[in-house]
Amino acid sequence: MTTSERPGNEPRLTVLQIIPRLQAGGAEAGCIQVAEALVRSGHRAIVVSEGGRLTPELEAAGGEHIVMNASTKNPFRMLSNAKALAKLIRSEKVDILHARSRAPAWSALWAARWTGIPFVTTYHSGYSEKGPVKNFYNSVMARSNRVIAVSEFMAHLIRTRNKIPEERIAVIHRCVDHARFKRDETLDGRMAELRRDWGISPDTRILLLPGRIARRKAQDHLIRAAANLKARGVENFACVFAGDASGKEGFRQELDAMAAKLGVTDLVHFIGHCPDMPAAYATSAVSLNISYSEGFPRVALEAQAMATPVIVSDTGPGREVAKTPPDTPFAEATGLRVPYNDVIALTGLLEELLAWPEAKRAAMGQRGADHVRGRYTHERMTAETLEVYREVMAETS
Repeated sequence: MTTSERPGNEPRLTVLQIIPRLQAGGAEAGCIQVAEALVRSGHRAIVVSEGGRLTPELEAAGGEHIVMNASTKNPFRMLSNAKALAKLIRSEKVDILHARSRAPAWSALWAARWTGIPFVTTYHSGYSEKGPVKNFYNSVMARSNRVIAVSEFMAHLIRTRNKIPEERIAVIHRCVDHARFKRDETLDGRMAELRRDWGISPDTRILLLPGRIARRKAQDHLIRAAANLKARGVENFACVFAGDASGKEGFRQELDAMAAKLGVTDLVHFIGHCPDMPAAYATSAVSLNISYSEGFPRVALEAQAMATPVIVSDTGPGREVAKTPPDTPFAEATGLRVPYNDVIALTGLLEELLAWPEAKRAAMGQRGADHVRGRYTHERMTAETLEVYREVMAETS
C-alpha cells in the first residue's frame, strides 16, 4: 500500500507491539488484528514475543515477528530485554512501542524512555493487588503516554488504582471477527465433526466453557454444578472445556480428580485448544464465562455472534459484554448473569436454561447475534487503536 492510501497522507509509522507469546487469547487476537490493520493502512507492524501457534497468522497478515523471552519476570533479563528493545527501536526506526502485558511492559517502559518514543499499554485484565510490591509491579501498565482499557470496568479500575488523568485513558472494547464467527452452509458439517471428535452424541446438550485452564476461569465451578444437575435428575448434557492448560497442569489434575470424586467424569470433556471455535459455540446450548475477573471477555462476544446464549459472572464487565436481567428485561436479554463462586445459583440457571424449549433458547441466541454484530467489530477496534497512535505521535512530536 502506498503512502497516498493512508489517511490524510500521514507519515508511515512503524509500531512495535510486545506481548509474552502468541498462543491464544484476547490479548493475542487484538495484537494480530492491530498489526493487520497497520499493514492494511500502509504502516509497518512488528511484534516481539516468544512466538506460538498464532505466529503464522501474524506473518500472513503482513506483520513481522521477532523472538524474545518476553514473559520473563527476572529483573536482570527484563533489563537485558529493555536494552535489546532500545537497540531494535533505533535500528528499525520504531515510532511507537505498545505493551500488552506487565513483564514486557517494564522492559518497554525503560526502552521507550531511553529512546524518547511514545509508549502505549493495553490494560487487558484486573491484576490482583497483594501488597505494595505487587501493586508497584502492576503500576507499569499505567505509566504510558496512553492507557487503553478494554472495558469501562477496566477504565474505572485504572482510575481508582492509579489516579491518572482522564485524558490518558482510552476505552476500546474488544471485538469479534465477524468474517469468521458467522453461520454459513459449512457449519452443520463442522458441528457434527466436532461432536464426533469429542465423543458426544448429536442430541446431547453441551455446556461450553471456553478459555485457558486456570483457577480464575472457574472450571471447577462448572464441574460442581454438573454434579448438582446430575443429582437433581437432569439428563442429556455434557460439559466441554475448550482451552489449553498452559502451565496449569496441576490444576487440570485437580479438576480430573474432582470430576471422578463427584461421579461426573463421563460428563466432562477437556478438548484442549479448539481450532474451530465458531462451530464449538454453535453446537452448544450455552457458553459460560464465569471467571473471577476479566477485562472484557472476548469469548462471550464470540458466543453471542454465533447465536448462542451466554452465562456471565457478575464480577468485572459482565454487565457490559451481554444484556442480562435484572438490568435488561428478559425479552431483550442476550444471556443470564450469575454471582461469582455461587455454584448453587449457577446450577439453578443451568437447570432453568436446559428446561427451556428450543425456540426460547434460539430467540435469546439471535438477540445476542444482533447485539454484537454492529457494535463489536474488528474495523471499529482497530480504527480506534490507530487513532490512539496518531494522538500520541502528535502529543510527543
